[in-house]
Amino acid sequence: MTNSAAATSVEIRLATQEDHQWLYQLHEHAHKELVERAYGPWMQDQQRAFFVPLVNDHEVFIFSDGALDVGAVYLGERDGDVWLELVEILPEFQRRGFGTRAVRWVVARASEQGIGTLLQVHRVNEEAQRLYLSEGFSAAGENETHLLMRKSVQR
Repeated sequence: MTNSAAATSVEIRLATQEDHQWLYQLHEHAHKELVERAYGPWMQDQQRAFFVPLVNDHEVFIFSDGALDVGAVYLGERDGDVWLELVEILPEFQRRGFGTRAVRWVVARASEQGIGTLLQVHRVNEEAQRLYLSEGFSAAGENETHLLMRKSVQR
């Protein structure tokens, strides 16, 4: 695979119960460092307790590069918009365009429904903030730990 995700074909599929263990491993690999920067040590029991409703309460789509699963997005609905709860890409595939493609896919999907896309991003996750800003998201609120960002429907 080249460094350009544009040179690869990305397949997207709805996750199933059989994917849950892989999704948890992805969650740990993709978010452990961020969680530790924001909140302190990664606590396995606490993270599993967080993960169960996360995966059960959202539509989860897995992104694959050929036969290899590389990431996932967790989608819901909030305030009439598509809620992008989470984007996770395996660390070895980060900075290769998969996150950008995932965000663009979510925005396009929302636009097909005639609605915007809403998300929150950790204040300590500056790389993700840059991605969202570059994709046309703008500030929509904030709290102590997160920034709320929204992208209006694309016509």
